Amino acid sequence: MPYQIWIENNRLNAKYKIRNYHIDSYGHVNNAVYIQFLEDARTDFFDYLGFSLSYLAENNIFVYITEINIKYLKPGFLDDIIVVTASVIKHSRVRVTWLQEIFRGDEKLVTANVTGAFMNNNKKPIRVPDFVIKGMKPILKNE
Repeated sequence: MPYQIWIENNRLNAKYKIRNYHIDSYGHVNNAVYIQFLEDARTDFFDYLGFSLSYLAENNIFVYITEINIKYLKPGFLDDIIVVTASVIKHSRVRVTWLQEIFRGDEKLVTANVTGAFMNNNKKPIRVPDFVIKGMKPILKNE
């Protein structure tokens, strides 16, 4: 769980602390762990916006990540406080693309474009529900 979660400048922000189990043998955050931070933040953001992933699942709505384009810019270290952000940069009938970034203070550690497809329990694409688009309105870029 994040320490804090808030919306500012058309992006969701969640604050986390880097723990010992996030660190690899090189003494910094393992690359795969950054993807976990991005996933944790998206899950927390859905909760914050009022439609948890379990609520969506109960309503036969599932978000499958179909693409992640990630750039590792700087390493994170034990006990760093990081902020994971997300803005919606694109959405279509069945997909949403988030720009997610991870910061330590003013330093950007990671930037990623993450695309998710909305599907039903039969893994058939479905329209992104209106209530999801409405809920994400505060974090929509260029709208």
